[in-house]
Parts: sequence; C-alpha cells; structure tokens
Amino acid sequence: MLRFANTPLLWALLLVPILIIGFLWVRRWKKKALAAFGHQAVIGKIIPNVSFTKPTLKFVFFIIAYTLLIIGLAGPQVGTHVDEVQRKGADLMILLDVSNSMLAQDFAPNRLENAKSALSQLLNNLHDDRIGIIVFAGEAYVQMPVTTDYSAARLFLNTINTGIVPVQGTAIGAAINMGMKSFDFKDGTGKAMILMTDGENHEDDA
Repeated sequence: MLRFANTPLLWALLLVPILIIGFLWVRRWKKKALAAFGHQAVIGKIIPNVSFTKPTLKFVFFIIAYTLLIIGLAGPQVGTHVDEVQRKGADLMILLDVSNSMLAQDFAPNRLENAKSALSQLLNNLHDDRIGIIVFAGEAYVQMPVTTDYSAARLFLNTINTGIVPVQGTAIGAAINMGMKSFDFKDGTGKAMILMTDGENHEDDA
C-alpha cells in the first residue's frame, strides 16, 4: 500500500498541467510570430539557430524533475502502518533541598554537589521514564517539569545552587505537595518522588 507522510505537498503537482498549458501556449505563439515573417524555409536561412525541439526537451525534463521532487518531499511510504506505542516508563519527580546547609563539606566537595552527582548517575540509567526537578528551601519551585529530555535535565541540574531559592528553610511539605500537583494521574503511568535533603522539616507538615 502506497501512502505519503506529507500528503498536503502533493497539491503542488497541480502546477504541472498549468505549466504544460502555459508552455504549449507560448510555443504556439512563437510559431505564429515567426510565421508572420515568411515561409519556414526562408526563416531557417535567416535565423538558422531557431529550434522548437530543444526547448521542448528541456521543458519535459523540467516537468519530470519537478514531479519527482514533489513526490520525494511528500515522503512516499510502501507497506507501512502507524502503531500507537504506549510509554511504559514512570514519572519521577526529584525534590532537591537547596538550603544553605547543603553547602556543608562533610561530604566533599559538599552535600549539594554530591546530591547532584547522584542525580546525574540516575539520569544515565533512565530510558523510558520522565523526570522532573523541584528545588526547595523555605519555599518550593518547579525547576523543570517532567520530561524525557535527559539532556535538558542535565542542563537544569548543573544550574542548581543554594541561591536559586531566596527564602531559607526546609519546606519539605511544600515540595511534596508541589510534586503531587505536577503529576498527571490520568495517564496510567507509575509515579514516584525522590526526596534529597539533609535536614528536618522546619516550615510545614510533611
């Protein structure tokens, strides 16, 4: 079965008959214009280079090339069909503590950099899962919504520091609530939150 990936492009083929009609009209007009000067044999002696064969061949090759180009751009597909693939991975939301206490150097270089390194290793092991990042201190913010773009996740992860949340504290409950709101529970995939913090909840009920 022949089908096309970009069917609307085939509308450009409507130009083919228009171009053919235009070419035939111009060709006929040129013949009449030359006939007005006299007999064909006389015209051949006066203008020996006049030829209708070469322009016709060039036009035929142009039409063929144009038609093949449009068909190629339309993306012909033979014997293919579209299957709906359901994603089997889970949605993971990372809750990362960025309070100033995460700068403690009891784990070199500091707690925050160790947490980011662990998350980077986690990204290396993900395949069909979506991942999002919420940063929190005294308040919680969505740093990155859930996505399968692991390259973007690494970029967001590298930009995280303790100055990203202006209010100090450890609002674990706010981070969890924001994580729950970020999930789409109607899509049927598994949900999980990974909490990375060094302290107790000082701001709300977790």
